Amino acid sequence: MGVIRKFRYIFSHKQKVETVIIVIMIMIGTVLELMGVSMLQPVINCIMNPEKIMRYDILNTIFTHFVITDPRKQILWLLVGVVIVYLVKNAYLIFMYRAQYKYIYSNMRQLSTKMMRSYLARSYSYHKKKSTAELLRNINQDTADFFGVIQALVFLLTEGMVVAALIIYLFIMDKSVTIAIGLILGLIVLFLYKFYKKYLLKLGQHNRECEARVNKWVQQAFGGIKEVKVMNKEDFFYRKYDDAYAGRVHSEYNYHTFVSIPKPMIEAATISALIAAAGLKIMLGTDPSYFVPTLSAFVVAAYRLLPSFNRITEHLGAIAYQRPAVNAIYEDLKEIDSIEQNKSAVSSTTDRSVYENSTQESLIGALELNDAIHIDNLSFEYEDGDKKILDNISFDINKNTSVAFIGASGAGKTTLADIILGLLPPTSGDILIDDKSLKNYMDEWHRTVAYIPQSIYILDDTIRANIAFGIPKDEIDEERIEQAIRRSQLSDVIDNLPEGLDTVLGEGGVRFSGGQRQRIGIARALYNDPKVLILDEATSALDNETEKAVMDSIDSLHGEMTLIIIAHRLSTIQGCDHIYRIEDGKAVLQK
Repeated sequence: MGVIRKFRYIFSHKQKVETVIIVIMIMIGTVLELMGVSMLQPVINCIMNPEKIMRYDILNTIFTHFVITDPRKQILWLLVGVVIVYLVKNAYLIFMYRAQYKYIYSNMRQLSTKMMRSYLARSYSYHKKKSTAELLRNINQDTADFFGVIQALVFLLTEGMVVAALIIYLFIMDKSVTIAIGLILGLIVLFLYKFYKKYLLKLGQHNRECEARVNKWVQQAFGGIKEVKVMNKEDFFYRKYDDAYAGRVHSEYNYHTFVSIPKPMIEAATISALIAAAGLKIMLGTDPSYFVPTLSAFVVAAYRLLPSFNRITEHLGAIAYQRPAVNAIYEDLKEIDSIEQNKSAVSSTTDRSVYENSTQESLIGALELNDAIHIDNLSFEYEDGDKKILDNISFDINKNTSVAFIGASGAGKTTLADIILGLLPPTSGDILIDDKSLKNYMDEWHRTVAYIPQSIYILDDTIRANIAFGIPKDEIDEERIEQAIRRSQLSDVIDNLPEGLDTVLGEGGVRFSGGQRQRIGIARALYNDPKVLILDEATSALDNETEKAVMDSIDSLHGEMTLIIIAHRLSTIQGCDHIYRIEDGKAVLQK
């Protein structure tokens, strides 16, 4: 029942309605399955003794209405009726299975995109702590396993209803034989499920861990392929990947082995119980002629029941094996919902004037910087840290000035930039854009500020798509592209390319030099015409000549926008209006 409760939490109202429709379709399919089996006994009885047709009120009424009195014609029409029922039944079952698969896989897509959107909405600090390999597993494999459980439950319900209907029908025909078979099959299924449940649950959890490791070693091998090739470390990464995949294989073949064991056991037990019950009844004096139609019905029912029981054990095994994925998705979505509720609670207690200002700025689209960025008694420390990275610092960055942060590695320069960007929330203090608190205008601020990191993230796409980062092709503003290229001094590079802006950069931009990639990053930052530009060691990985070319692009922006530059080299910051040294949690003005 815990799984069902989690499904109710995860599913939307629309998905719950779709689930009810699927259940109704399964019930209709169950009725048709029962009709297919139950029709065979009267047909066999009538073939053996045509006079027995008159004992069945429905058949008697039909034949009387259509004036069919010849016993041979009656039997012929009975056979035709059986064929029609089976044709209708199987045509409906095809339709039902198609609806079930559509329900499963369309909802799988919805859940996967919901997980993707949820993870993208999580804070930057969350992603700093979370492995990308785990997120890939959660979005892809966990979603597939989640709907593997849904599929198992749907088919479990389908098979369960058919089995229940057939057992009730057989019970009406012969109570003792049905009880004997039902009791044995029920005990076997219960025993197998109880015996395997905990083991399959552990296997499922182990499989999730191995899936994350497989993703990790693929990412690490190909993400650092240059170093891997130069240092001849292919064998190391191959062995690590092979070891991770061996864990997956171990879980998978053990799981499939265990769920295949019940099939021969159930078949042997069913046939043995049927023969034993029949033999016992004969020994007790039952007329053997009684068994011809009865055993025929039981054989037909067994032909339908045995695969159902086999599938029931398989579905129960799948639910146990894939349940860790359900638990993980449930916990993730519950945590995300909790964060959203906390945000809503904070938002609801915010001063009304702030809310109105925020709404007005949202309509404008960007947060205007008219005076200065005020760093106000700002402190920061990580949740699991025991030292303040920034300790009660205060200073102003005036509009259209250039400010540099210098200091040793780990001093907190990038942390301060991340807080100004709105990526990390301060432990205490605030950042004010003029007189507006940054935390209340985050989306608007991100339309005002741009960021150039040390290593530019390059899409495996065209130069145009990389500059207009995240904008659909048909919405790209070509005039803005040209302006960004000109301001980043990238024109000469693009003019010398045969395909110009349509040149594909390749994964990680491997076809371009470091300086060219940095200038693409500058063009990307300038595409949205930002008012504040933050550069985090943007030229530290470049040689002196390339750095000069990139810095020429940046120097041309002095006075046009507010520049915040993090750098080690003095040559990079010599044109800045103010320089702050970040050390021991403080910001000390140097110039």
